[in-house]
Amino acid sequence: MKFGQFELVRWHQDVTPADSISRAMEKIELGDQMGMDEIWLAEHHFSRHGLVSGIFSLLGNVASRTKNARIGTAVVVLPFHHPIRVAEEAATVDILSGGRLTLGVGVGYQRMEFEAFGLDIEESRRRFREYITVIKKSWEPEPLTFKGDFIDVQDVRVLPKPVQEGGIPIHIAVSTSPESVDFAASQNMPIIVGGPTAAMGQVPEVLGLWHERMEHYGNPHEHIDLAVAVNIYVAPTQEQAESDIAGLEDVIEEEFARVGNPRSADGVTPEDYRHWEHRDRDRAVANEAAREAGILPLVGTPEVVIERIEHWRSLGVNSIRGAFGAAGLDQGKMLDSMRMFAEEVMPHFAEEGVGA
Repeated sequence: MKFGQFELVRWHQDVTPADSISRAMEKIELGDQMGMDEIWLAEHHFSRHGLVSGIFSLLGNVASRTKNARIGTAVVVLPFHHPIRVAEEAATVDILSGGRLTLGVGVGYQRMEFEAFGLDIEESRRRFREYITVIKKSWEPEPLTFKGDFIDVQDVRVLPKPVQEGGIPIHIAVSTSPESVDFAASQNMPIIVGGPTAAMGQVPEVLGLWHERMEHYGNPHEHIDLAVAVNIYVAPTQEQAESDIAGLEDVIEEEFARVGNPRSADGVTPEDYRHWEHRDRDRAVANEAAREAGILPLVGTPEVVIERIEHWRSLGVNSIRGAFGAAGLDQGKMLDSMRMFAEEVMPHFAEEGVGA
């Protein structure tokens, strides 16, 4: 079992943005020290949902303050960036980290972010797919020449190059739509699932679909354990675990309900986001199905969390990225919970001989 760390850096109303980022960096340093396999950051803009707007700046700091964990983006929203700049920034972080970077990329889904940057959300998928091609070609030894719908360059020498042989691994964030899963498989790229917008009850189905489509395209896949992002909080008692984080992110969630979707002001959903049409209803149904199937939050005592992880593993999940605690939680409790997870949960799986 692999364990990673996922940091949105949500902004609680009682904490300054600067303190929110400082607290996240303290958690990241602890995560590296306690043996996390991976540490991931998520890009967002203009809301309490996430403060990682300068994702490559923060990644450079993460690279300098960690030693062992792989570091990754979950995700860089590609339509917001020129792909050549992404290739350069990612290569620089790869060098600074000693070849520890994984580049997770996504289409984006928050209309207000697109509008603030003057971008048409209707173009997001076309930009995304073209930009992936440009990034991969930018890391090749020869100068970049490319002509597409959005990028037109001739003999550009993109520097520096990544230090990882074969380039930086790219993972693609997917919705629950079969089209996005199929595209990732067609590119021979792992997918990123889970997180705040996910319907957790659909995760096993999405993982299975990706493996099926990888098989269809003739891409090796049996050796790849796809990670799922979930909330984790461990405490000495079940009551404390649940009460410590109860209601802390209500203000954030209220704002996210308003801005965290691709719909226009008059309620129209773009064609490429048609799977969002009934998103709230679908999430409620899928999450109820998850509870009935025993897919429960990783919140509780070490014994409860171990039991719930075991159930996740029985469904084919062998890698978990934990969003530890909640925004606004006392930092001492946050760090104590992480230590308890490292000392009392992670060793259980290492002792079973399935990896830490």
